[in-house]
Amino acid sequence: MIARSGVLTVALALALAACGGSRGAPPPAPSRPGVKLVVLVVVDQLPMWTFERDRPHFKGGFARLAREGAFAVSEMPYATPFTAVGHATIGTGAPPSVHGIIGNTWYRRGDNVQRGAEYDPDAPALVVGPSHGGELGPGDVASGRALRVDGIAEALRAATGGVGKSIAIGLKGRAVAFVAGKQPDLAVWYEAAAGGMTTSKRYAREAPAWLVQLARDRPSNRFFDRTWEPLDAGLLARVTGIPDDNPAEGAGGMTAAFPHRIAGDPAPAEAVLHSPFGDLLVLDATYAALDAMQLGADDVPDLLAISFAAHDYVGHVWGPDSWEVLDLMMRLDAALGSLFDALDTRLGKDGWAAVLTSDHGATPLVERTRVPGARRIASEEIARAAHEAMAAVLGEVETPGARGRWVSSVTSSTVYLAPQLADVRDPDSRGAALDAAVAAIAKLPGIAAAGRNDKLGDCAARAGLERAACLSYADGVSGELYVVPAAGSLISDYRGGTHHDAPFDDNRLVPVFVRAPGLAPTTSATRVSSLQVAPTVTALLRVPAPPAATAPPLFGLR
Repeated sequence: MIARSGVLTVALALALAACGGSRGAPPPAPSRPGVKLVVLVVVDQLPMWTFERDRPHFKGGFARLAREGAFAVSEMPYATPFTAVGHATIGTGAPPSVHGIIGNTWYRRGDNVQRGAEYDPDAPALVVGPSHGGELGPGDVASGRALRVDGIAEALRAATGGVGKSIAIGLKGRAVAFVAGKQPDLAVWYEAAAGGMTTSKRYAREAPAWLVQLARDRPSNRFFDRTWEPLDAGLLARVTGIPDDNPAEGAGGMTAAFPHRIAGDPAPAEAVLHSPFGDLLVLDATYAALDAMQLGADDVPDLLAISFAAHDYVGHVWGPDSWEVLDLMMRLDAALGSLFDALDTRLGKDGWAAVLTSDHGATPLVERTRVPGARRIASEEIARAAHEAMAAVLGEVETPGARGRWVSSVTSSTVYLAPQLADVRDPDSRGAALDAAVAAIAKLPGIAAAGRNDKLGDCAARAGLERAACLSYADGVSGELYVVPAAGSLISDYRGGTHHDAPFDDNRLVPVFVRAPGLAPTTSATRVSSLQVAPTVTALLRVPAPPAATAPPLFGLR
């Protein structure tokens, strides 16, 4: 069942053909010229609504992709547009219901704790140099272990006998662990306590020598006394149409307005992520990897997946339409232009291909939205409403020495109920309690809908929001209930900044560019699906798509 609040109706236009169906024979090798390297670029948190506003001002990499590549608006067919989910979908071509990554974190019932999507106790980060912030702990781990299906890296390895190389580079472990599939040859991310850009034991027995050298030659702490100044304050003011200093900007201890010092509170190791210097760390590793791994050095194509996450950090703190995000994008535009020029020099203009997209968009700051009644909804508010409704039906939860709660956790838009629910033998009482919890959540201000995951059934038989929720549900991982905030509202325990936790266009529409020799520049007149990115990358690599990817490649590529 699905419960809706008030008069709000949620309508989602999903690309049905791109979400279902069965795979036929692998596509034949394309007739266009083969490339030596495919570069998959993911700009973490790049909503279509801000990209369209800013696009006329780009002169570097984005402008080149627009001149030389094909462009479309891509939509996510599922209801949980989070970083780990988006990267896993990009890397596998499957929705969360298939690949099993339902959020950035989720509640692990066996451990009675929330853990990150990339959590793998057998994959501790490797030390590359002196710590730049704290000590490595049991949570400093990352791998694609939680993925239930293979992805692009596995498809490349199987088709080339392991000759084709794959590497994922980014700031976040939860991004690089999934963006290339379950097990690329190497996944590299920033871990301050490990000394900089590093990897884990899932990918290497010891830190690769080139990462150790990178930490020595270009240490991340060289940015710790830097100040982020805007490139062109006048341009930022004209394009955004807002002042630099706004209510609710500067969450997490960051200052609301320029300049931003990478020092003090928060600690520099954290502050550097919320700045253009975070992108520079990723670019340092990218250039080093091109040389160290000899990417594109032979006729067997390689995969380089790059995730630029500073934009997500900055967007959360200052808002996706802020001065800070636009300044960051202008810098990334120039950096991508330089990277593409370097690939021209190294491989020739026809020796490489690129796919650029995003893992999700973002909701405008509640304080800047034009949606009436938009608000921040604390997870505890949802938990309390569900508990009280269930207690009215079943009574209080009895635990040794105390009375417990019917809700164990609210995380990643899913509600986990107490294990004592399994002790309720009467199915009618159990169902009545679940229905009461759904109804109570749906009545909360700022909630669009809530529902029971056990009632979703076959995703192919669902439409609209129920289909999106179904595609977000992974059996054995998700909780018993799902919850969706209304457009403009956020489920967040932060008092400032913004989020991207609802299946509305602000969050689920992102750009996608494909640039490849032989592919004519074009703009799609219709929306495409994020499920088509992985098959597009493998088509450019000239290998079959990952087994769980059922959508066709973009722009007719084969």
